[in-house]
Amino acid sequence: MGIETVAPWDAIVVGGGPGGSTAARRLARGGRRVLLLDAARFPRTKLCAGWVTPSVWRHVEFSPEDYPLTIQPFSRATVEIDGRVLETRWSDTVGWGIVRSEFDDFLLRRAREAGAEVREGTRVREVRREADAVSVDLDGDEIRAPLVIGAGGHHCPVARALGEIEDGETVVAALESETRIEPGRGTGHSSLEPGPELFFEPDLRGYGWRFVKGDRLNVGLGCTPGGVALRRRCDSMLDRLGREGRLPADVPLERMRGHAYAVRLSAPRLVAGPGFLLVGDAAGLARGLSGEGIGPAVESAAVAAGLLLDGGVGRDEVAARYRREIDRRFGTGRPGRLARALAKLPRPAIEGSTRWIVRSGWLRRKLILERLFGMRPRGES
Repeated sequence: MGIETVAPWDAIVVGGGPGGSTAARRLARGGRRVLLLDAARFPRTKLCAGWVTPSVWRHVEFSPEDYPLTIQPFSRATVEIDGRVLETRWSDTVGWGIVRSEFDDFLLRRAREAGAEVREGTRVREVRREADAVSVDLDGDEIRAPLVIGAGGHHCPVARALGEIEDGETVVAALESETRIEPGRGTGHSSLEPGPELFFEPDLRGYGWRFVKGDRLNVGLGCTPGGVALRRRCDSMLDRLGREGRLPADVPLERMRGHAYAVRLSAPRLVAGPGFLLVGDAAGLARGLSGEGIGPAVESAAVAAGLLLDGGVGRDEVAARYRREIDRRFGTGRPGRLARALAKLPRPAIEGSTRWIVRSGWLRRKLILERLFGMRPRGES
């Protein structure tokens, strides 16, 4: 690998979600000694709207046909704005609904089967950069490796210790609930066909969703700061869906839980440096405006593993190459000339343009659902 090995690990991965599992599996399969750490024990509760895009399967290296757990293919989606329901259809599958607790556990098992050592229920207390290694403190048990991959989400300890997180980053806060509906109890379907339903907020600072996946109903809402408080937005959406019969009347929803993530729209995080790489939400790579995070997590993890498996490349060069590749794939996160010009427009003009795009069938499909949400037919991913 071109990096002096500090026994017994070539790399430590912090975080066992899709990004961490993908990186660990690829490195282990390539002959590297990998340790993956996660504070939770799997399968663990992980709320997520829970759809995966065609590109995800390529990076996790198996097909949806081979996935043995809850999976709901869809080829339609609806967008609701200003009381209008706008439907988009494709001729092929553009996404699959999954249950994150199942999906993450499945990916973690594959990493273990590939040869990665996985330690669940292990909390990282401190991460320190040393001369030729990175030290990870696990409640006094200190381990070292030449490189650590931070895949621990928005509050990843590797990102907090070694990265640069600017105050001006764009952070989305979300509330969501996932409820198991017993067979025969009904799920409040507004349509017989599967697919996510998206509800744009009146001020366009965020959106809510409702998505049925097998026997699970996921509802939630995420938004950027400003305007109406998140809890009030969410309560208003749930009240409306209940009145319209789009939530099960006889099954109480599981309580709403909160989480946050950064999107790569302003003040991007430092994604790599001497001895560390950040992937997924730890790197602030959720898709801008949509917040879709599974795709960026597994894609960035695949990039990180590929660079580490490139023989003869030192860790400083790995970090530099990784930063360049992340910029190429996900953008620099810094506003360009056009974005700066648009930012000077009055907000009513920006909102009006956005509404026009959403209401246009072709633009809604191409710019909103395919580009921002990653819903593309398999052959176009």
